[in-house]
Amino acid sequence: MIADEIDLPVGDVAVARPGHVPAERMVDLDIYRLPGSDDDFLQAWIEVADSAPARVIWTPRNGGHWVVLGGADIAHVYADHAHFSSRITLVPRKWGELYPLRPTTLDPPGHQPYRRLLTSLLSSRTVRRSAPIVRALAARVADAVRSRGACDVVADYAAALPFALFAGLAGIEAARMDALPGYAAHLLADEGTDLAEPVMDRFAAFLRALIAERRAMPGDDIISELLAGRIDGRPIDDDEAVDVATALLTGGLDTVVSLFAMMMRHLARDDALRDTLVADPALLPAAVREMTRRFAIMTKARLVRADQVLDGVTLKAGDMVVMPPLHGLDPAIFPDPLRVDLDRPAAPHSTYGNGVHRCPGAQLAEAEIVIMLEEWLARIPQFTLDPDRPTRMQGGVLGTVVTCHLRWDTATTAP
Repeated sequence: MIADEIDLPVGDVAVARPGHVPAERMVDLDIYRLPGSDDDFLQAWIEVADSAPARVIWTPRNGGHWVVLGGADIAHVYADHAHFSSRITLVPRKWGELYPLRPTTLDPPGHQPYRRLLTSLLSSRTVRRSAPIVRALAARVADAVRSRGACDVVADYAAALPFALFAGLAGIEAARMDALPGYAAHLLADEGTDLAEPVMDRFAAFLRALIAERRAMPGDDIISELLAGRIDGRPIDDDEAVDVATALLTGGLDTVVSLFAMMMRHLARDDALRDTLVADPALLPAAVREMTRRFAIMTKARLVRADQVLDGVTLKAGDMVVMPPLHGLDPAIFPDPLRVDLDRPAAPHSTYGNGVHRCPGAQLAEAEIVIMLEEWLARIPQFTLDPDRPTRMQGGVLGTVVTCHLRWDTATTAP
C-alpha cells in the first residue's frame, strides 16, 4: 500500500512522513509483520521488492525508516561505515539504542581491537576444534530420530547443536546451557516493542558468571582465551569480555539453526539436488555456500551519519535505514536467483553482512552446517516435507524457521 497518510493501528510505533521523504516513496510496511512471513519470510520480502515503487522506500512503522531493496545498494550501505553507522542496528531506534554490544555496534576505529579479538577466537583453529564436537552430536541425534520416520528437524535435530558446540568450546557441561533462552526465544516477545525481560540480558548474566569462573581458574577453552586477549595493549575488562562473549555465543545460535532449517526444507523438495549430494558428499561445501546465498535470514539496520543520495532520494543524517535479506535474491545480480545452482559462478552477497562488520563466524557456521548435513544425509538420504504439518516461519530481525516437519520411509535409512 502506497499512501501519503496511513491509518495506523493504536499502539503501533509510527511517525508522520518527514518533509524530505517524497510521498511516492512512502509504503505501509512493518518489517516485523510482513504478510506471508509465517509461510516464507523470504518470499514475503520478494513480494515487497516486486511491488515497491522504487529500490529505496520509506515506512512510518517502527519509528519511521528507509528500506533498501536493491542488492547493490544493500551491499553499499553495509560496506560504507563512514556514512552508515552500526551504532544502532535495530528499529525502532529507541529499541535499538537499548542494546549496544561491542564490537557489533561500534564503528571504526573503535571497533577494531574488539573485532581483532573476536576474529582470533573464531579462527581456523576453532573451526578444527569444533568439527568433532558437532559431528559427534549430529551423529547421535540423527541416529536417535532415524527409526521414527518423522521429526521436526528444528527441535529434534538442529536446535541443540549450537549450544552443545559453545559448551564444548567453553569447557563446561552442556546441561549448564539449559539456563539460557532456547532457540527462537525472541518469538515469545513482540519484536519492535519494549521487552519486559530482554533476552540479551539473560545471555549477559550467564556469561558474566562464566567469566568470573575463568578469571579465578583459567583453562584451555575459548573464554580463557578471550580473557587473555588485550584491547589497545591493555587487559580486557569484564564488561568488554561480556560483550565480546555475547557476540561469540549468540552469533551462532538462531542464525545457524534457521539457515540449516531453510536448507533442509529446500532439500526435502529438491530430489535431484538431494540425490546429488547423497551420491557425492564432497559437493556439500559448495552446496552450503550456494544455499547460504539463496536463504539469507538477517534484516539489519544502520544509522545515517551524513546526508546521502541513494536510488535518487536523499537520506538525511539521523535517519534509520533497513537492509532486508534481498541482496542474494536480486535478479539483476544473480540470474534466476531462486534456483539453487551448484554451477553458479561465485559472487559476493550479504548473507553474512558486508564490510567491516561482516560476520566473523561465517567460516565456522558453514563448517558446522556442512557437518550437520553430512551426518543427516548419511543416515536419512530420502525425506520429504510432512504435508500434514506445514513449515512455520516468522520474519523480523532474524528470519526464523519455527518448525519444519519431515517424513521418510525407515526402510530407506542407513545404519
